[in-house]
Amino acid sequence: MNPNDRYGYEEALSARMTKFADEEVLLTNSDDEDDDESFRGFRFPDPILRHQISTLHLDEHGVHGHSLSGEKLFEIQQSRLQAELLTAGMLLQLISEETGCEAGVLLQAGRELSMADPVGGEGVLTLKQTIPECRPLLCRKVDRPGNPGFGEGEVQLDLSGLLEPVQALREWRTWVTRPFQGAPHGEQDWLVYTQREVISYGAGVDEPLKPFGYFPHAPPWKTPAGTKQWGGERSDVWTTRLELPVKPLLDEHAALTLDKPIPRYQMIVDPNQFVHQTRGGTKWVPCEFDISGDGTPSLVGGMRSHKYPHLAQHVACPVLSAALPLLAKLRRPQLLLDDRRLQVVFKAQRIIVPGNSGDNSDAEYVGLWHVDGLRENVAAVVLYYYHVDPSLRGGDMEFCGREPMDVLGAGDCSNNIDDLGSESLRLAFRGKSKSESDKSAAVHNCRVPIGEGTLLVFSNYQMAHRVLRMKNTGETEASRDFVALFVLDPSAPALLPARSVLAAPHLLTRTLAPANIPISEIQIVLEFLGVSQTDVMRKLQRNRLLSEQLKPSGEFACAGSAKVHCTGNGCYTMIGWLHKLLEDRDPDPFDEVNPKGLERLAALNLAPEGSDRGLSEALSLPTAKLKQRLKEIGKGSDSELGSPHAFRDSEEAENDPTEPQGRGGAAPRRQCAVS
Repeated sequence: MNPNDRYGYEEALSARMTKFADEEVLLTNSDDEDDDESFRGFRFPDPILRHQISTLHLDEHGVHGHSLSGEKLFEIQQSRLQAELLTAGMLLQLISEETGCEAGVLLQAGRELSMADPVGGEGVLTLKQTIPECRPLLCRKVDRPGNPGFGEGEVQLDLSGLLEPVQALREWRTWVTRPFQGAPHGEQDWLVYTQREVISYGAGVDEPLKPFGYFPHAPPWKTPAGTKQWGGERSDVWTTRLELPVKPLLDEHAALTLDKPIPRYQMIVDPNQFVHQTRGGTKWVPCEFDISGDGTPSLVGGMRSHKYPHLAQHVACPVLSAALPLLAKLRRPQLLLDDRRLQVVFKAQRIIVPGNSGDNSDAEYVGLWHVDGLRENVAAVVLYYYHVDPSLRGGDMEFCGREPMDVLGAGDCSNNIDDLGSESLRLAFRGKSKSESDKSAAVHNCRVPIGEGTLLVFSNYQMAHRVLRMKNTGETEASRDFVALFVLDPSAPALLPARSVLAAPHLLTRTLAPANIPISEIQIVLEFLGVSQTDVMRKLQRNRLLSEQLKPSGEFACAGSAKVHCTGNGCYTMIGWLHKLLEDRDPDPFDEVNPKGLERLAALNLAPEGSDRGLSEALSLPTAKLKQRLKEIGKGSDSELGSPHAFRDSEEAENDPTEPQGRGGAAPRRQCAVS
């Protein structure tokens, strides 16, 4: 198979996208009247607004919104409608909060209601809304005379690894420090979501990407009742709850294999034991699904679809089927799903937490920040929790956007580094202040409670994530069992699928079968010929992968002046959640300028000590406590995420398992520690 074959991805985009005519994409005028040749940004058509009409049913249980096709859109419980006189304006406000869309207008018997009209009692209303749609743009790389801007500085970009067409978003953003150049709403930026990092630069100056159309519309697949988006309309984190009959099959398989490479972790379906050697290193082997126009997945390859084809068909396939409507909601990046072939890496795992016998720190589990995929372009992650013991408390999933949080400057160009501190970080993450109760968060973040039956879908390109502290309150061991599907980026070169990797051993097995050779002896022949590995070899290779995957994937930190620079005196740096591949960045130029602000930023890497706390704990730590905890981990430079011996969370990652047996290193108290 051609490694660059993307299964006709570009052809499908070209056929379905909303294309711009040449005359519709224009260069904006230069701010310098004397420089007619100055290269500026691009101007292009706005997306066409969508309008939605739905029906509202009011009864004793609350308000229920349905589309004209009967799909349940939202539900507002009666407990939220306790006003003495519920008016149309109040109801529209509740609907806006629930849906994240503009309020719209209400109609009753064809008459538009005013904001003061009462709507109490039971009955049917009609709701007309304008639906804001986030439409990613498709772009081509263009030569530029200089570097694009970012704040008051410039940002140096390496776009050589981006395949065309490049998917990008342009939107207004706010920042941790004060808005750049006094702009009341921040600045308009371009965002490109990749596995390595989120590329961002200011709109309007030397833009290196030229849009030529909008990404195709997402398929209108019906989402299950109770589907919810977390963290606001710009956070690609979605959940729903449902029951899928996968537990008996996985429990049976787990009992047969008893694969426990490290304490606390039982691998039921381990992708690290189903890999392929490439020039770029060892990579996971995906299974493939053909996705129909109505959102129905079909497993490709039959008996060669996966190492465990029965589990792929009866576990991975129904989980993917339930997740597809949520995957269609993602925009960072958006996935081309309908009438396409999708590559998915299948995993199932059990996290075991010992019983709580008094003051036993081993009865807890906590994870650290990471993204999934080491050499694989994992665009999205699907997690289905098919079993959660009731004695487990906590364990929420916490997410934080990987978009650059700010550009800091010091010297004669900018002094906004003085604005980085506890309060500015708190407002950036929480999005509220006493004077601005409706201010949206500058840094996209959220936490999601996990229970049995939770189906969680999120963008791995946008969101770093971790498992918050989980405690076993019972006396016997408890477990949290889940299925993970790592959805590979359809725009990236395809990986060698299972049907190709298993072709040779499958053919040889069929060839030897008429000789009535026992299957165990056929396996020995396959291993001798090198088309199959022994169980010992697979597990040794798995352990090597675990050690490699233990390397930290990222941290909250500064990228030095190699990333952002200015033409005058002074210095610049970018702050945010940075991938560890950016290790070539310059030393922090602000060590002596604003240590308090940077310490508070480094504290975001700390695992919370409380079972009910996440980022909020680091944002509210007293200064003395913050300094003490940072000192314990080397002031952030050798932190839990920066230390090669740190114990990592492997529940929802893997690629980020904890330490394999036999590896040294001291674990923080109450961390999920193994030796």
